[in-house]
Amino acid sequence: DCAQPWLTPERGTSGPCFAGAMSFNPAEFSDANFDVKAWVNSACAGCPRGESMEKYLSEVEMKLQLVAEDISLALEEQSVAGLQRIPRAVAEIDRVELESKNLQTRIAGILKRLDEAETGSRASVNLLRDIDAVKGRMDLTRDTLAEAAGLAELMRSADDVFAGGNVRSMADIVASMRRSLKVVGSVPEFEDAPERVEALEHRLEQTVVPELAKALAAENSFRASELRNVLDAAGRITALIHAYADVRVVDPLRREWDAFNKGTSSTTTTHTTTSEAQRFAEWLPGYCEKVATRLRREVSFCRSAFPRECEELIATAWVKLSEATRKEFSERMASQRLDWFIAAHRAAGDGFSTAAKSVAEATGPERAAHALRAALAPFDAVRDRYGELEGRALAEDLAKLEVRRCDDVEAAAGEMSAAFPVAIESLGRAMERCVALTAGTQASAMLKAVDDGIVRYVDSLTAAVRRLRKSQGLPGGDAKKVGGEGSDGRVAGEESIQSALQLTAVAHALTARVKDLEQSLIASLKELRGALLPALPEPGPASEMPQPAAAEALTPALAAVHANPDGARRLRALLDRVHQDVRFGPLARGVPRCADFEDCARDFVLDVLLSKVRAEFRGLSRRAEWSTSAESSDFDLPTFSAYPQGYVTTAGEYLLSLPQHLESIADAAEEERAAAAAAGEMGRVGLEEVEPAKSPTAADAEAAAAAEHFDSGEWMTRVAEAAAGLLLAEVRGITTLGEPGAAQLAADLEYFNNIISALFSEPPSALRTYAVCAAAARDSYAISVRDVEGMDEDVIRAVAKARGIKLN
Repeated sequence: DCAQPWLTPERGTSGPCFAGAMSFNPAEFSDANFDVKAWVNSACAGCPRGESMEKYLSEVEMKLQLVAEDISLALEEQSVAGLQRIPRAVAEIDRVELESKNLQTRIAGILKRLDEAETGSRASVNLLRDIDAVKGRMDLTRDTLAEAAGLAELMRSADDVFAGGNVRSMADIVASMRRSLKVVGSVPEFEDAPERVEALEHRLEQTVVPELAKALAAENSFRASELRNVLDAAGRITALIHAYADVRVVDPLRREWDAFNKGTSSTTTTHTTTSEAQRFAEWLPGYCEKVATRLRREVSFCRSAFPRECEELIATAWVKLSEATRKEFSERMASQRLDWFIAAHRAAGDGFSTAAKSVAEATGPERAAHALRAALAPFDAVRDRYGELEGRALAEDLAKLEVRRCDDVEAAAGEMSAAFPVAIESLGRAMERCVALTAGTQASAMLKAVDDGIVRYVDSLTAAVRRLRKSQGLPGGDAKKVGGEGSDGRVAGEESIQSALQLTAVAHALTARVKDLEQSLIASLKELRGALLPALPEPGPASEMPQPAAAEALTPALAAVHANPDGARRLRALLDRVHQDVRFGPLARGVPRCADFEDCARDFVLDVLLSKVRAEFRGLSRRAEWSTSAESSDFDLPTFSAYPQGYVTTAGEYLLSLPQHLESIADAAEEERAAAAAAGEMGRVGLEEVEPAKSPTAADAEAAAAAEHFDSGEWMTRVAEAAAGLLLAEVRGITTLGEPGAAQLAADLEYFNNIISALFSEPPSALRTYAVCAAAARDSYAISVRDVEGMDEDVIRAVAKARGIKLN
């Protein structure tokens, strides 16, 4: 660090800059943050032990002064040297500038000479190009003349060549004539030449195709390949495609197809007792196996005989076979039975998918997929009708489960309890049928059919409950009008109540099973999305249909998806919504309709429980005692308080006894549930290897529905409120109240209000107001009734009017 240019050996510095006294770094003094005090302290710290500090500092000061002088001297010398170099630098710059200008002048001259040379060269090149064009036209003219001469010769000799029967020569002359026509173009002398060549090609095709058909039938691949080359040379390679399809695929398999009508198929036994569609579904697997076997054989044959056309030959032949049998295929399937369509589709789908995978080895997945779609095309119309067929099938199944006994509550409830699990299972099978027939592509139609089926079935149950109302003498068709007209006075016993409560258990279990069905459908749709996603287009109206990448993708599902691209895009949108929207409910009408049926069943039970109360209260407003006036007498007779009448005490005693009845019914239902659970557990232990008719979970849930869903306290609250409503409706109909009638009504209402309060419910304010107003003294009516809190002003005025009391 001490070796600086201004510290020279001549000044006598040695050691670490200061003769060993201390280290000296000139860079320290150039630091912007140089601290003088810190440097001096550091220098003092370097004083040798035993040496005087004053002497040491004097030496340091002297040496600093010497260093400063050295620095000043070095700066002066370098400044002088720099000033001496400036004139030389300026002269050098002038010299470089002069040479640059001379160089620019020489470059400009060179560019000018290049431009002059380019102008002359361009003219020469254009002249050469014109000469070459003339030469080319002359060569073309020469060739055209030669071709014209050759074409004239070919046309004169064509008939002789064709008369010789040598197909190779015939093909060569036709190919030469076609080539010459392309060169000559439209020349008047050869105006009819194109028609002549076309006629010769047709003659050649008629000559070659029969020979080709014989070679194909005899499996003579060498001869067939020769004839293929002849057709290729003549430009009639399409004749090979059609001849191959007819001879090798269509004709032999068409004989197998026609064997169905004759009943002579070697693999199928004709069942004369079954329908044509069912017999066809049973016959179809054998035919599909023959198609697959034949196509596998053709792959091997085509690879050896026609390697260049192998892909197109096999795929086209299968498509041609499918087109030849499509109409008759649809006619043989004609049926209204969904299961027969499914059986036919399963057989055709499995068999033709196997064939397509074999074909894909030679044609590639895309061509094989096209052929598979053509083979399964007869099912396109069936898939379009799937929603109608599924709806009809569900309607038939559910019609068998409608309630027949509507004159007995217990029998009707038993029928419903036994039928609705079967109905739900039938509705659940719709998803299986949809996948089996349409590969899930008609999922939207399936959901609508299931939803409609649920609505139809629940509506039939609701209609059955309405018929039960009529048979039991309950208020008419509108179950929500509790206490309405239409009752014939029947009174329900405990057995009737218990039977009616079974309806609520059935309705509750039905709703639960329908919700389980909805979740099952959602899970199935999510699984379907995973299975179909590779074959479905991306979201969007203009998205392209994905093509299969491997033979394993050639399935009936792929054919169904690709048969209807617009339907595939709608299906993708539906499945994406199921996957993403947690609020999606596929049974948008069925689930709410089940809730409505629960309300209907509860209203039915409520009317059954109220039947005795309704019978007692019927005609209450028309009784004569309400309008009776007080009798006058000459004697001072004692007066007695009114006592509740029989109608209200009978109704009250019934309501008070009802909780005990309901509790006994609840206990019986709990015992039945426990017994059913125990029996189910024993059945599972003793019959582990036997498949039960119904899952234990469903059985236990249905057996426990009555006990778990039944709440006697809730029912008593509803009964008390409804009974109060019945009495209030009758009381409102009283238009005239004499003083004895008012006192009697007050006693009746006070008794009934006490009953209602005892049954865990507050009586309606209007009913309490009637009781207070009827009991109020006539002369202090307005004051006494308004002193009570919670009074109904409309009732106060109505009672005053009935009693003939004027209010201010």
